[in-house]
Amino acid sequence: MPLGLFPYQETGAAYLAGRTRAGLFDEMGVGKSAQMIRAADLRGARRIVVVCPALARENWRAEFQKFQIMSRSIVKAQSIHDLVAWMHGRFDVMVCSYEMAAKWAPKFHDETEIFDVCILDEGHYLKNAETARTRAILGDGSDGEFGLIQWAKATWWATGTPVPNDPLDIWTFLRFAKAMRLNVPEFSKRFFEARSRTFSTAYTPLPEKLAELHALIANNALRRTLAETGIELPPMFVTTSVVDGDTRAVAEFLRQFPGLDRRILDALDSGAGLSGIDAEHVATLRRLIGEAKALPYAARLVEELDSGLDKMVVFGLHREALRSVRDYLARNGIRCGLIAGDTGETERQSIIRDFQGDPGYRVVVANIKAAGTAVTLTASAHLDLLEQDWSPGNNAQAVKRVHRISQTRNVRVRVVGLARSFDEQVARIVAEKTDTATRVENF
Repeated sequence: MPLGLFPYQETGAAYLAGRTRAGLFDEMGVGKSAQMIRAADLRGARRIVVVCPALARENWRAEFQKFQIMSRSIVKAQSIHDLVAWMHGRFDVMVCSYEMAAKWAPKFHDETEIFDVCILDEGHYLKNAETARTRAILGDGSDGEFGLIQWAKATWWATGTPVPNDPLDIWTFLRFAKAMRLNVPEFSKRFFEARSRTFSTAYTPLPEKLAELHALIANNALRRTLAETGIELPPMFVTTSVVDGDTRAVAEFLRQFPGLDRRILDALDSGAGLSGIDAEHVATLRRLIGEAKALPYAARLVEELDSGLDKMVVFGLHREALRSVRDYLARNGIRCGLIAGDTGETERQSIIRDFQGDPGYRVVVANIKAAGTAVTLTASAHLDLLEQDWSPGNNAQAVKRVHRISQTRNVRVRVVGLARSFDEQVARIVAEKTDTATRVENF
């Protein structure tokens, strides 16, 4: 027997089922996948493609098994053979990653017939109209023409963070939904104020145009918060903290590249992205900051655990920094696990199961991109962002691993900065960008 849906989820399913292009922007934790599966049932859809982050594929397979009313066979695509098997009708539903969907898009043009539904999970992965991924899936104009989705009778875009970084990120969705014909320059001129920075331009919504922009989004997407659906989560408190790590390597690197920190801060402040800055230099600087924080942070965390802290979730970005934390905890007798990009699915599920069910398993250390979606870690009410992603949406996704349905305690989120470095300023800028994005999202 399939699991039942809440009334608000039935409403969301009916909304999607009646539309060929639509967005489901419900707040994280409301249950978007269940609504999309039920919407497919309402349409009588059998042939389905789900495009999602690679690490969410197994979660989608499980969600279909829990919620679908129609009996469908499901393949979690891992190679071209799975695509061919789906195309030849051996499976009804194919769940594939964005990378695979972009790579396989030409095969759809060459060999596939029209299928029933395409689901774009975490649709903000397509925020940049110029990337090969977006062009392959949405087409060159982001309107579906000559993209993979042109072969679907209906396509639904799901995300809890429709504006993950820059307010202009909503443009690809509006084009996908065929809500407007404006190109990016026309869209930015109509709805946003441009403020010149030293190295880039920042965009903020024009107050007199905000209602019109909200209406465009609301006419093509459904968004409900947890509070609006009657789900009340415990309060969440966000604080900042600094660790006094060794900043010599960071300072020496910045001496070699004068002005790099200023250019990065300007780019982050404007929301223009880091494409104009040497990617290798940015990556090196972020890695050095993460590594400088790792051991002093780990030492402090051991003290907190020894003083009675029950469990902790630690999110970061860089493998060596995360491993340093994990190894230091292990050397001090703390049972913990590491979820990184190269963590196998069986090990990943084992870590989550042990953390959720075993009181003696006290810490999960995880990469934001590897464990920021499709994971529940509510056994802890404490989460530290050892390293922040510079996209506020990705940080929000990570926080929701702890602050979600089944959490019964007040949640404390702590942003960890490196004392006496521009890492502290990064945290401030990301917080400001989150506020700007929220004004566009709350339609």
